[in-house]
Amino acid sequence: GEDGPSGTEGPGTAPQWWSQNSPGVPGAGELDDSWGNELSVADVDGDGRADVAVGAPGEDADGEAAAGAVSLLRGSQAGLTGTGSQYFDQNTPGIPGTAEAGDGWGAQVRLVDTAGDGRAELVAAAPEENAGDGAVWVLPASGSGLLADGSRSYGAAALGGNAHGAHFGSVIDE
Repeated sequence: GEDGPSGTEGPGTAPQWWSQNSPGVPGAGELDDSWGNELSVADVDGDGRADVAVGAPGEDADGEAAAGAVSLLRGSQAGLTGTGSQYFDQNTPGIPGTAEAGDGWGAQVRLVDTAGDGRAELVAAAPEENAGDGAVWVLPASGSGLLADGSRSYGAAALGGNAHGAHFGSVIDE
């Protein structure tokens, strides 16, 4: 329509609009957070319902401007919900590294079932990590959502590439 997408797929299906100010969503919407800059949809907890990873590369983390963050909104029988949402940044215990100004963690996010167990892990990138070298993190999935514990990070050098100025993770195809 002229007012934008209708969001309807049948009788009684209304569009849902989400922001960091939506009920149950961690954090608060602020100028330049870029919340929703990147999205990925898959079943994280194996309950058969789609969950949504939301990148916010401009999010401040513990006073570090544009360090970046990723939120996970949960799927429910009634659709997407803020209940049980999760929030991660590089200062979340268990996630390798430290949030630094300008990292842009969450500039790329993908939910991918790499283990073939019906639960999608999170792949999150910070292309500006370490002065533009870039890195990618993998957070494991569980029946209760994503886990910081057991997460790991990779740069281009770990995969045999040239790390300096690579902006590794700038693009993660789905």
